[in-house]
Amino acid sequence: MSLKKNKNTIKDIRFKKSGFKKCIQCGRCTASCPAAYLFPDYKPRDLMRRFMFNEIESPEMEELIWKCGQCYSCRIRCPRNCKAGLGVLALQSDSVLKGNAPSEVLLFAQKIKENLYNKGETILPETMGVYILKELGDSYYKKFSKNILKREKLGFLKDDTHQISLSNDSLKEIRAIMELTGMGAKYG
Repeated sequence: MSLKKNKNTIKDIRFKKSGFKKCIQCGRCTASCPAAYLFPDYKPRDLMRRFMFNEIESPEMEELIWKCGQCYSCRIRCPRNCKAGLGVLALQSDSVLKGNAPSEVLLFAQKIKENLYNKGETILPETMGVYILKELGDSYYKKFSKNILKREKLGFLKDDTHQISLSNDSLKEIRAIMELTGMGAKYG
């Protein structure tokens, strides 16, 4: 038995650092994984086997990778210090870059990029408000909205994590980095 060599292998260093080549398939990762408990089809041991044999491009894998909560229980229990969660993180990043992630993930990623470009921050109260409304419902959203008003009374900006905005020079530097690294078009 040998590992498949494929030019389509993920180039992300996190994928290589997951340790899939040294996995002995003992199953301790799956036994300690909260996601494996919640989702019967999610097994970190199976993911490591798929990583070994380069079986990473399939609709099933595109769905499975979003079940990982990045708690790294898999690493804690592994006798070989493998990190299935790190490999999954690399696949999630690749999925977002290719536009194959679930629509909610892509929308959230887009909002984070817009926030970074416009404010120099990634997660803003406004961003979380949309998430809370959708995921937790109206009562949590109302409580969240009240907290935003309290923040304003304390002198914080409504949709910023600071009391004062970043300087224009700092924002220009952030935007230049975003453009140089290919994070997308301007959002301003």
